[in-house]
Amino acid sequence: MPLLRVLPLIPLVLSLIACGPSHEGTVTYQVKLGPGGVIGGTITDSLRVDSTDAQWTAFLSQARASLGEAPSRFEVTNTSLLLDVTKSKNVGTLQEVLSGEVTAFLRASETGTQVDIATVDNPRGSAQLDLDPTRNSLESLEANLARGDFLLGLRGGTPRSSTGDFEAVLTLTLDVTAR
Repeated sequence: MPLLRVLPLIPLVLSLIACGPSHEGTVTYQVKLGPGGVIGGTITDSLRVDSTDAQWTAFLSQARASLGEAPSRFEVTNTSLLLDVTKSKNVGTLQEVLSGEVTAFLRASETGTQVDIATVDNPRGSAQLDLDPTRNSLESLEANLARGDFLLGLRGGTPRSSTGDFEAVLTLTLDVTAR
């Protein structure tokens, strides 16, 4: 009788073993969108994360300590977006600078290989909002992520023009799993 209770748990246990050890962490960055990033009705900008970046370096160090080796696989499990109204200029809400589908992405610094990590349609307000994860594989960027050499960016439609006087300071928070 006890064996019958354990049998349904075997697939769950096997799937957990197959996933192997992992380390989860959170990193937060600010992306600034301004008139220089407007082309047509689209706005985009990115920031470079490199081996001197304290947050990413700390995340990699913690992952290495948890895993017992340097991580080689990564997954972004959650992304949130927040407009920092106090640091922004002439922007009080997200819809004043972003419209339509807005996408957060990671890009390899040297090759330009890009992976969209999360999206949201028509963001509004100034409160933090969660983006929908794309679940796209980061395999093409894993070497860049492992050495801390990539770009984190945001793109979307905009009602603003390239001659406008504005700057939107957006905080992107990523929950990342390293294996």
